[in-house]
Amino acid sequence: MPNQLESLPVTTRRRRPGPVRTAVGPVAVIGVFGVTMGITYPLLSRMLEQAGHSGTLIGFNGAMTPLGMILTAALIPALVRRFGAWLVMLGATVGSAGVLALFAMTDVVALWFLFRFVLGSFAVAMFILSETWISENADGEHRGRLLTAYTSVLALGFCVGPLVLSVSGSEALTLAIAVACPLVAVIPLCTERSQIPAMWASGRVPVGALARQLSVLMVAVLAVSVFDAVTLQFLPLYWDQAGLAEGQGELALTTLLIGQMTLQFPLGWLADRIGGRSALLLSLVVGTAGALLLPVGTGLGGWLWPLIAVWGGVAFAGYPLVLNILGAGLEGESLLLGNTAFAVVWGIGGVVGPPYTGAAMDLWGANGMPWSLAALWVLALIVTATTLALRRKPLRS
Repeated sequence: MPNQLESLPVTTRRRRPGPVRTAVGPVAVIGVFGVTMGITYPLLSRMLEQAGHSGTLIGFNGAMTPLGMILTAALIPALVRRFGAWLVMLGATVGSAGVLALFAMTDVVALWFLFRFVLGSFAVAMFILSETWISENADGEHRGRLLTAYTSVLALGFCVGPLVLSVSGSEALTLAIAVACPLVAVIPLCTERSQIPAMWASGRVPVGALARQLSVLMVAVLAVSVFDAVTLQFLPLYWDQAGLAEGQGELALTTLLIGQMTLQFPLGWLADRIGGRSALLLSLVVGTAGALLLPVGTGLGGWLWPLIAVWGGVAFAGYPLVLNILGAGLEGESLLLGNTAFAVVWGIGGVVGPPYTGAAMDLWGANGMPWSLAALWVLALIVTATTLALRRKPLRS
């Protein structure tokens, strides 16, 4: 019996280069961009705060990056068809550095909104194309491990970014580092250019049609994206309100991020052995269980920290596992369009997740955070498990 999500139709004959060799480029590129984005979010917020702007304005300004991702992601396939994947990535890399340099040249807030939107547009191009790069070149035996290694390096980059801000001692120096970071990605783009697949996108497979076919995966992507946005913004606040000692909330977030860096790869290894859909179901179960256990976390003593680490690592691994399933059956234009659709859903989760959980916390107090996450994880688990159980035939393009 074929796995309906792992038997998606292919559009072209797959090349089988060496797995480690083909992973070097996209992993290096996304690591650099993870550091860049990890610096940018806290740095620009601090600069706006010190300029005397309100928290509301800072929040809306920060939302421009995911908004740029959402509204421009659908343009990427057409740009690849017109210019090629390598040139689009090179342009996004240099463009990111240029936009970051503009923040140092003006303090006009209206322009900062435009800059953040454009920065999100460049970032989503790098995410979509690097994901397609590693997915299309990976073989079935190693795909789960390569994709979880990819997202682990991305998580590491997001951790390193705030650390740069904390140790630099100067906002000007930190901004200069942020400008230089994307340019570092030019090195792997040039040295690994021969490994970049064509990703030819003729537009014959509409994103909307592909999204309907892969709706079960979209729900899982939404759950993970909301989890990522909510934990980054609310986890320290939640533990402060739950009664942990001062500073423990930040430690909890650090623990969760460490789990994301270290525990995704073992689940990718497991996916290569038991199949992507089984590993995805396991990830959704852990995501649900972790959210439901958080309200009793203060009574777990030292077990709280491994709980947070496992929850962060295994739950976040749902995203590379979805990419694993997608890449197992699509390539070329269909794979590029599928990753584009996922990028849109991820951006939507980043925009709606914090207000959704914030409203839940207003209604039910601190526990509104884990309850709101648990509700979404349960929905994703039910939809995924039901679809996998009922559908017997592979999806058709």
